Amino acid sequence: MKLYEAIEYVINKDGIGIICEQRFTNYLSDLQAYETPAIRRIVSIILKDRYCERLHNGLVNGTYKLEFKEVAYQLTHFVGFQEEIVQFVLDSLLYATHKIDDEPTFEYDSVTKINDQSQSNFIGTVITEQREIISKKDIENFFNLEAEAAKEKWEATMKLSIQDRIRKRKAIKDVYLDKEYSDTSEDHYNLLKVNVNVNLSDFKEGECLILHKESSTFGIKCRLNAFRGDENIILEVFPPDMPSDLSSYYDIPLMLDKDKVDLRDNVYYPFLSNLPITSDVFWQNLIFNRCPKPTFKNEKQCEMQLAETIQSFNLSLLPKQKEAILNCMKAQDYYLIQGPPGTGKSFILGIIMLEEIFDLKHNVIVIGPNHMSINNALEQFVKLVPSYSVLVKKVGQSYNAPTIKVAYEGKEYGIENIPRLNVNWARNISTQHNLNWVIGLTPHSLYTSRARTLDCDTLIIDEAGQMTISLALMGMIKAKKIIFAGDHKQLPPIVSSDKVSPRLKQSVFEALISDNNCTMLNTSFRMCEPICDYVSELFYDGHLHAMKHGCSDALICTDPLYSFDSPVVLHEIDDDGEQVSDKEAMFIADTIAGFIAKGINPKDIAVLSPFRAQAANIRRTIRKHTEINKEDCKKISSDTIDKMQGQEREVILYSLVSGNIEYMEEMAEFLYNPNKMNVAFSRAKSKLIIVGSLSKINKLVLPNYPHINKMLNSKYSKII
Repeated sequence: MKLYEAIEYVINKDGIGIICEQRFTNYLSDLQAYETPAIRRIVSIILKDRYCERLHNGLVNGTYKLEFKEVAYQLTHFVGFQEEIVQFVLDSLLYATHKIDDEPTFEYDSVTKINDQSQSNFIGTVITEQREIISKKDIENFFNLEAEAAKEKWEATMKLSIQDRIRKRKAIKDVYLDKEYSDTSEDHYNLLKVNVNVNLSDFKEGECLILHKESSTFGIKCRLNAFRGDENIILEVFPPDMPSDLSSYYDIPLMLDKDKVDLRDNVYYPFLSNLPITSDVFWQNLIFNRCPKPTFKNEKQCEMQLAETIQSFNLSLLPKQKEAILNCMKAQDYYLIQGPPGTGKSFILGIIMLEEIFDLKHNVIVIGPNHMSINNALEQFVKLVPSYSVLVKKVGQSYNAPTIKVAYEGKEYGIENIPRLNVNWARNISTQHNLNWVIGLTPHSLYTSRARTLDCDTLIIDEAGQMTISLALMGMIKAKKIIFAGDHKQLPPIVSSDKVSPRLKQSVFEALISDNNCTMLNTSFRMCEPICDYVSELFYDGHLHAMKHGCSDALICTDPLYSFDSPVVLHEIDDDGEQVSDKEAMFIADTIAGFIAKGINPKDIAVLSPFRAQAANIRRTIRKHTEINKEDCKKISSDTIDKMQGQEREVILYSLVSGNIEYMEEMAEFLYNPNKMNVAFSRAKSKLIIVGSLSKINKLVLPNYPHINKMLNSKYSKII
């Protein structure tokens, strides 16, 4: 008996509810309805995992089209059954209940010929995969582990002596409060300026600190707003935390230490209370090794809309750029855009925002791991349609992401930074003006008073390669469609706890990316061809190509160290240092002096290093160099890799620093991390100079870092 005939017989005998009972499979077996073991397995899984309840409800309530589609999606994309077999089983049920008119057919082939042993193994695999589901509890554990790790790290650090905290880059001593400085941020926080003699800390903008006297660990709770050169730091203080006796902090040496931070009660637990736990929501689908295929609709309409946009704005788009935009427009649930360095990812996001709010009539939220990433995306939208900047709001602000301003036809347009969102504004834009809006903010703001009630049609996550699944979910559950833009080959997310599951340590971008849900932008507009080929060989398996062929003719000379005709240069400097190398610093300062003497603008030169201490050491060495004047010194950047993501320079000098073999092996993950090196090397437009103990690196056994061997032996580089 055919499957649909057997199903119809059983339902007529015992009613539609029989499909939710275990004896249903036995009846079908008795009627010899299973043509293949695979069909039996599918029916068993439908019962075992309670998909049958959805099918039953769909048949009874008239929602079977949606329910059957969702079940088919789950069984094929997540459980892993062959699509044709799944559709045959579900169509047989629909035909048996007279919901469709076409008789189901299925062509039996070798794929379905699986013996009982393999069947058993398969079911075991399914059960194993289901145990790996990332649940709401897993997300909660992630935040708890991160909070506990931060607490333990802080407590352990504060038990150290002052000297040890400074040596471990966790504190700054001899800090003096500038009593002449007084200012407030756009968020109406009080700003304080402190002067420091030597800053070798690993402090980052946005971190919570405590400014205190050496005799006490109590003091002023603050956040690091900005570094002003090597000597000054701007701190921001929430007004209630400003001490009434601020004058008692003047004219005495102070300390800056990291403060413990716990966002669970005020941010993460409110988010978790809103996190749906049903098995059919999109976020749950992230757990499977194979991601669901995006659902595409309205293809012809989207193609017409994009063609009109291209014509109206006189846009020139490469095939992959056009593909990325079009697939994001067509996608009903989600899509990914991989943007390697200099490929115009932010520009593409600007066009996508334009299409979303004007053609697709969607309200858009843009989130990212930091304010800079959010601003980069929003700025591109404003550049396209400056007069519509009134439709854009930015919640919160950071020193690294100043207010966006765009000049157009003699006028200046910008995006208003607001401390918190007035939901009436968004409502009025939609109802009174019949327009849609774009709002940029951090994921945390969605669960505070800044923007607690906000949701949207489309969520754009920029720099999704730096965002954990847990943080991304904070925005994802607020949207109907999600666009992930990023690059898992660049900087990864920062995760503090070693106890966090590897699946939750990875970025949401890396968790999702597959061949059928992502467009890679494969043309770099930044790097000249030899540098691009070098980066492509090291980090992108040769798939990244340069728009600019050949080399820049801005600096042609006979010396390969300076000539842009030799774009990638490696230079050996033997040093036994760990985090600081005076030899490398001096060579770099001499080289920069040479570039300036040959006419290169100091603004076009940057020095990068894994360590802040070495970056500061290089800055000091440049300032002392007799052939580099003070004004030029101010124009030259010397910083860590993290600070340079999203930026570019004509000339990049990279200080490898470490020459101590034991330390190099111990710190390999930090020193030779491919993601960080990718960011560093790909900042260069015309010249990349890598300086360090190359011969010692060559002796290291680094099987997990194949890019190191390529770095030293590439045909695109020259050792001098």
